Amino acid sequence: MEAAGRRWKLIAALAAAAVLYWVAMFGATHMPIRTTPAGDPYSLDKLQHLTAFGTLAVILSALGAAAGFKTWKRPVVIVGCIALYAMFDESTQRPPRTPEFFDWLFDVIGAVLGVALFGVVARCFPSRSGQAK
Repeated sequence: MEAAGRRWKLIAALAAAAVLYWVAMFGATHMPIRTTPAGDPYSLDKLQHLTAFGTLAVILSALGAAAGFKTWKRPVVIVGCIALYAMFDESTQRPPRTPEFFDWLFDVIGAVLGVALFGVVARCFPSRSGQAK
């Protein structure tokens, strides 16, 4: 019973983290900020997209794993949801921000890398919850 209580606390904490991170990310992508000139070799724009959506994918992967979704479908669903959200996010930006296909592409690549990173880490550090004490 005690383990179930800890599991639900973990699920609630991960769900709260996912919601807070997602809301913060939405706000940050819609704030009118100074943009860098097109073609600026020092722009970290694509790296920021990769990192932001990769982090979201890791959080959602951890939430899915904690909730017990252990099939190959979990990463597919996470990347699919993030791809749809990223499309919505890009299409709702207003000047001086501009929606760009390559921003969306790097969002999706970040999501793929995030679920892959989670998968590698999960395989390296398997859960001990099913083992006898």
